[in-house]
Amino acid sequence: MKQLPDEKILLELLSLAQETEQKAEELCDLTAEVDEKWRDRLKSLTKKLSIRRNT
Repeated sequence: MKQLPDEKILLELLSLAQETEQKAEELCDLTAEVDEKWRDRLKSLTKKLSIRRNT
């Protein structure tokens, strides 16, 4: 039967998992900011192109 890791190793793994979760959240937030920026830019460009085509 395999032996479970000791408490020290489990705590280290938990700490690494928490750090990874935090970095994933930060990356998600950054991705959302970039997405919003480019959606707004795309809307603006689409609107400008639409106006040019109508004139």
